[in-house]
Amino acid sequence: MDFTFYKYRVLVKTLLSKGFSFITFADFLAEEGDVANGSNKVIILRHDVDIKPQNSLATAIIEAELGIKGSYYFRMVPESFDIEIIKQIASLGHEVGYHYETMDTASLRLNVKREKLNERRKEELIDYAYNEFCENLGTFRKTYPVSTICMHGSPQSGFDNKDIWKKYSYKQLGLLGEPYFDIDFNDFFYLTDTGRCWNGYRFSVRDKMPQQEQWIKDGLVFSRTSDIVRAAHANALPPRIMITVHPQRWTNSPLAWMWELLFQNIKNVVKWFVVRRGR
Repeated sequence: MDFTFYKYRVLVKTLLSKGFSFITFADFLAEEGDVANGSNKVIILRHDVDIKPQNSLATAIIEAELGIKGSYYFRMVPESFDIEIIKQIASLGHEVGYHYETMDTASLRLNVKREKLNERRKEELIDYAYNEFCENLGTFRKTYPVSTICMHGSPQSGFDNKDIWKKYSYKQLGLLGEPYFDIDFNDFFYLTDTGRCWNGYRFSVRDKMPQQEQWIKDGLVFSRTSDIVRAAHANALPPRIMITVHPQRWTNSPLAWMWELLFQNIKNVVKWFVVRRGR
């Protein structure tokens, strides 16, 4: 069985044994220690807490037991934003950030669709989304001093949540960075469990990198977690990686594991059609 907490522990322990160090996104931006050294074997460890925050606490505990830390990005919705779990994850030494989606939520509140937007209406939407972002960030900072953010991408939405930064600057809000803007993916290889597999770029609507074709040519394609483990043992992984984990996909419960498998397979088919339609 893949995508269990047992398998996650094996993955992290293997990468540690091969000389990789794990850092938060905020620490990377601050260039702490030797992170800025291009020869360093380093992994920026990111977690998108879309739903089931208790699963994120489980991965946070595993990581703390192994002596590493990562960044956890929580959405501002009830199924993600759990103050007690945020405090527990932060107490383990991990970074907590805001997983924003205000272009999506603003478009729903204003009842607007992308294909019907003129420039004036689009700017109004961006203004509304930005104001909502600032309000949510202020609420979040009452619990944790957020210094980094990361967009949430919904395949059902016609909007890109990063569009608010075409007009506004997140750094003026005291934020250090956003991975999609502040990581050079020519320097960092990107691994994500999007689609409940490690080659989910085929189904991804938002979480895509222009370097993906080159990574495919370089043979950096993995399906199962065990594929990554084997590549690590063979010293076949690049020295600098960002790994994105969605903890709701990882569980030791057979029933929850089977439900996530079935649900994500159905979702991947829908996303595949969305991607094809977009092309």
